[in-house]
Amino acid sequence: MSAETLLAAGYVAVLWVVALGLDLYGRQSTAAWESRVFTGYHRAVDEAPPAVGADTWPHSEVHRFHRAFSLFVCVVGVVLAGAETIRHHSAADVALLAAVCAPHCVLLVLLGRRLRRTGFTPPE
Repeated sequence: MSAETLLAAGYVAVLWVVALGLDLYGRQSTAAWESRVFTGYHRAVDEAPPAVGADTWPHSEVHRFHRAFSLFVCVVGVVLAGAETIRHHSAADVALLAAVCAPHCVLLVLLGRRLRRTGFTPPE
């Protein structure tokens, strides 16, 4: 097993964690008043600013953006693992690269399905 394969497998595993983190980050609320950044301001001001609905742009598309970006990161991980499989095709290298590529493929299917299910609302 070559050092290049080990490095690529580690990088593909890190990309998987990044893709999961981006998808989880995209599920967070984008309302300013619910953000932790404004907690001090929230305590200092008695009345809240008018709430912006979660269905208004750009708040409605934040989830789709993060999901699409996560999907892209997964594609990069699969392409990197495939390229390394072409370069180093001993049995141990292929097994390692397949093991780190399989979670990317599962995440690709899940993210792609979720991205297709969410509706698109263009800005007004």
